[in-house]
Amino acid sequence: MSRDWTKEELQAASKAMAAAGNMSYEEFCEKLNEMTAKMLIERFAKKQRGGNYPCPCCGFEKMNSDPVRNALSRRANVYVCDECGTVEAMEDYFGKEQSLTDWAVVMNPESFDMA
Repeated sequence: MSRDWTKEELQAASKAMAAAGNMSYEEFCEKLNEMTAKMLIERFAKKQRGGNYPCPCCGFEKMNSDPVRNALSRRANVYVCDECGTVEAMEDYFGKEQSLTDWAVVMNPESFDMA
């Protein structure tokens, strides 16, 4: 049977995992959140062709009505506005990447008919 871990037990297990060269609990949760966000974003991408939606990254109404006339994201298989496409390119250049969990479609899925 499973049981709930105390905060101290979880921290100790996380440190032991990291010390053994594995992902810590916090790293695992972060990775899981990123993967979940990416799945939501790519599920939204299938809807892009059928409607006029705001940019899934910034949430602003800057998208061309024909999705392929927008920028293709470097983070997920989805179209984003030109400004967000440029920001992604600059992030890659400087080695810094915005978390997918910060994207508008992830933060407010109901605005994108994803709730």
